[in-house]
Amino acid sequence: MPRSFLLTILLTSLALENAAASDFATDVMNATFKLFHPASTSTCFLLHHDEPDETVYLVTAAHSLDRTKGETAVLVLRKPMPDGSFERLDHTIAIRNGDQPLWTRHKDQDVAVLPLSKPLPIEIPTLPSNVLATEPRLKGAKVHIGSPLLVLTFPQRFEANGAGFPVARQGIFASPPLLPIKTHPTFLADFTTFAGDSGGPVFIPGKDDAPLVVGIVIAQHHHEDKINSEYENRTIRHPLGMGTVVHSHYLRDTLNKAAAAKK
Repeated sequence: MPRSFLLTILLTSLALENAAASDFATDVMNATFKLFHPASTSTCFLLHHDEPDETVYLVTAAHSLDRTKGETAVLVLRKPMPDGSFERLDHTIAIRNGDQPLWTRHKDQDVAVLPLSKPLPIEIPTLPSNVLATEPRLKGAKVHIGSPLLVLTFPQRFEANGAGFPVARQGIFASPPLLPIKTHPTFLADFTTFAGDSGGPVFIPGKDDAPLVVGIVIAQHHHEDKINSEYENRTIRHPLGMGTVVHSHYLRDTLNKAAAAKK
């Protein structure tokens, strides 16, 4: 095995160990929640904007909210207990006023930002908007095809435990995160994808032990085999184990528009 390849593996392992020690992933986990409705389940995370804006903003894939019928959805919160454990707390939030969506949708990409109009029933950690990768910061991170990344989601409505924590999975950039972003708005991530992953944050360690959110999951990919015979016709879907991720540039853009719409 070439020495340069061994050195790359060693450096990657050391980087991941240092990132784990910084607990950057816990920061993202604490702000990531399940958003569900009988007709749709997805993943979301909560952001706060620059002061003096004290609003909490929910970020997810727009199609998840589109498929959620009615005026409300349930945000699964986690209430910290005195003994250090957590208690699941299902909290109903407004997503429409009649037929009018309360979220801001990006005009081109599958991104939605919902300002939470009422205070949450408990104090919840939120991420600052500066965790969203800009094009210069993504370029400075020097990620490339094969670079490691982390994803937090609720695959097939699955929760990590009874308190409603998300599931973390490790993947890689399955396609290069090409720039400029306006020409290449999405990239592929190699991890086992499921329904319910949409809206989940995709992130890497950033500077000063802080997370850098590079995008959200918006789609999964399959290969379909169509079997036609004299007695049956059926389609078999084979998961390819890849998800489409939209760049955080569009999250930031939609967040700014949602904040401006409140004024």
